[in-house]
Amino acid sequence: MKRMILSGLCLLFSLSIAMAQPPQRPVGLPNGGVKKEMPKSAPQGKASKKKAPKGKADKPAGKPETQKGMFIVTKQENDYFFEIADSLLGREFLVTVRYTAMPGGTSNYAGELANEQTVYFEKSPDDKLLLRSRIVLNVSDTLNAINRAVAISNASPIIAAFKIEGKNKGSYKIKVTQLFSEDNGALGLPSYTKTRFGLTQMMPQLSYIESIKTFPLNTEVRTVKTYAVSPNSRTMAGMATGKVTIGLNVSFVLLPKVPMLARQFDPRVGYFADGYTYYSDYQQRVENKRFITRWRLEPKDSADMEKMKRGELVEPKKPIVYYIDPATPKQWRPYLIAGIEDWQVAFEKAGFKNAIQAREWPDSDKTMSMEDARYSVVRYLASPTENAYGPNVHDPRSGEILESHICWYHNVMTLVHDWYMIQAGTIDEAARQMKYDTELMGQLIRFVSSHEVGHTLGLRHNMGSSSTVPVDSLRSKSFVEANGHTPSIMDYARFNYVAQPEDGISQKGIFPRIGDYDKWAIEWGYRPMFNAYDDVSDHYEMEKIIRERLTNARVDSKLNPNPRIWFGDGESNRTNDSRCQTEDLGDDAVKASYYGILNLKREVKALPEWTYQAYDNFGTNITSIYGHITNQLLRYCGHVIGNIGGVYKDYRTIDEGGIVYTNVSKARQKECLDFIDKNIFDEPKWLIEEDYVKSLVPDVQTLTIQVGNGVMSRLLNTRKLDGMTTEYSAAEYLDDLSEKLFKEVKAGTDVSRYRMALQQNYVQTLINYYYQAKDLSRSARPAVLGALTDLSKLLAHAKGNKTTQAHYASLADAIARALNINNNPTPAAASASNAGLRR
Repeated sequence: MKRMILSGLCLLFSLSIAMAQPPQRPVGLPNGGVKKEMPKSAPQGKASKKKAPKGKADKPAGKPETQKGMFIVTKQENDYFFEIADSLLGREFLVTVRYTAMPGGTSNYAGELANEQTVYFEKSPDDKLLLRSRIVLNVSDTLNAINRAVAISNASPIIAAFKIEGKNKGSYKIKVTQLFSEDNGALGLPSYTKTRFGLTQMMPQLSYIESIKTFPLNTEVRTVKTYAVSPNSRTMAGMATGKVTIGLNVSFVLLPKVPMLARQFDPRVGYFADGYTYYSDYQQRVENKRFITRWRLEPKDSADMEKMKRGELVEPKKPIVYYIDPATPKQWRPYLIAGIEDWQVAFEKAGFKNAIQAREWPDSDKTMSMEDARYSVVRYLASPTENAYGPNVHDPRSGEILESHICWYHNVMTLVHDWYMIQAGTIDEAARQMKYDTELMGQLIRFVSSHEVGHTLGLRHNMGSSSTVPVDSLRSKSFVEANGHTPSIMDYARFNYVAQPEDGISQKGIFPRIGDYDKWAIEWGYRPMFNAYDDVSDHYEMEKIIRERLTNARVDSKLNPNPRIWFGDGESNRTNDSRCQTEDLGDDAVKASYYGILNLKREVKALPEWTYQAYDNFGTNITSIYGHITNQLLRYCGHVIGNIGGVYKDYRTIDEGGIVYTNVSKARQKECLDFIDKNIFDEPKWLIEEDYVKSLVPDVQTLTIQVGNGVMSRLLNTRKLDGMTTEYSAAEYLDDLSEKLFKEVKAGTDVSRYRMALQQNYVQTLINYYYQAKDLSRSARPAVLGALTDLSKLLAHAKGNKTTQAHYASLADAIARALNINNNPTPAAASASNAGLRR
């Protein structure tokens, strides 16, 4: 393999550092093992000695303890030494720093990642050993002339310099005590983390190295560090004592000498990606290479390769293994394990069996540590946070995932409980209580486990997957129980809220599961391409698979996308693609939201029964769940509003042809606005009709006003107004909004308190937009000006009772002040203008 020079800018504490292959040397690893033994000969260099008692000969101060592994580690009294083989100089090590102990109140927990970067050792001209951080953005081949420019333009920072204490059979002995016992932003807490925690100076007298263990491919360093805190520290320990103590584990992991073959990123399949800029003498255009993150799954030998080519399943040389934190309550462990191993069916599509496994942590094996970079662990965190997340740590040169720590917050159970009650309560009797039985909660945990594991396999969210399912199919018992309500568990499509009580759908048709897209994505990312010899040839081979799986050839040779395995990018896609929304279901937001609201109306009536618990503290349960109902209503309305100004985006290669961008039709956008008019502009009184609502707030109408204002903010946010297309212009959109919101003016009827609130919100929001866009940089400014001017004229002829008239006068006055209208016919506006009131 050709040698590479890497350069660029290092990003700390990131799961996607852009790295590539470093300069390489012949590698000869030291013999592995963790056996401790006395060295046969004294180490070279100065030895630490004590003076013997008077009259006795000097003797060694203490017996050194030595471990053999990637680095030979020796402890002599309070000092630690590494012996680093000459063959490891220039080799890259991935360094991860994880918390092993944390004070309360920091929002971080033991097991979480604190820092990450890539380092290497090199010998300096003055015979020292340097530890440098690999700074990478640019890559060139060392055989190219341009390599000289790349090499001299990017320098890797020196993290530490060590005096060589001794040399022994091609290795260099250095003292590393100071490196780990003192404060070091590169191999400890980065500066921004210390600022967030309110940490100032580290206190060496209250800090120490807890242990160092070395293994064939990694070395693990555990430290305890105590910091003084600033007066604004938010931790209880800091406020009480002025000090904070944190435990850290620093892992040095030797990266492969030959990186795994990278698989080029393709926006039609949702993977996390890494990358770098590649320079070559033979280019006429610089290349930006991007590759996906994935585990290294390979057949064991050539015989298995032949089996895979014949379509037989084979076991990988090294399976993906996750361990369950022993801090996890025992009743939930089987469900976490099931969620992990649910991915077996996807890996079978890629040609592997038993590729992913889950095991309980062997507490009896004291040689294992959950911070050891060789192990991937589901860490159970004692936290009130309602969440879980699944990161991965990967080789920045190739995207090879090396390990993952899924962080599972204890209180995620509250989140899934409330989701399930609100979205499935009308169709599953088991959802209608504040405490679920072990089986139901376990299945909810299993679903979240599968989702988070998907991230650790390299998969991003597929927010568009659920939009490929017809809404009517979501009410079909046979369809959803056979296929699920979304083709991807990586979507944010929690539960089947479209299904109605009369549909008779069981939990099998309510829960997400590993679906068609997930199986396809794993096949695309993990199936070996045996004819590939580099990332380019691998890409060409994968393109054949995409054509076969992602499209179906028709008679006219055009390509017809298969919707079940479509990837909808709802995160990096900034085109307002209404198919790629969170928490939505189905291909028709209007129809799906209609069914969702029907279920919410049933739930509002049933809440007192569903949320009852003896001695509930002043209705805490019903208050909380009622709040989730109003939030769910806002979500449904948000899904509908997402279509207004929407533009569909479909990634296509030049060979595929076809249109990339398609505007949502005007008719569809107007239909969505009609839905909002009917369900929100007309006050949703069903939210406040039940007697118990009067026990929740002093004034129940504030609840509907709050919902109405929430919808108005979605209809009129700046991005929405500026993003309107020629299909449905901002001017026409605001005309339609004004007509619906001020229909009382034309009808000559009085305005209710609720409608007054919406009208005030509308006028004030347009005025705010108009003044924020003074420099004409906002595309909707002319439309906003036109809407305010037309509204001013409309209000001049408004009629109604005294309260209504005063309301209209107030709106007209606000518009007059904003637009500097001198001759407004309404008395209030004229008065304001004549008085010289200006913004």
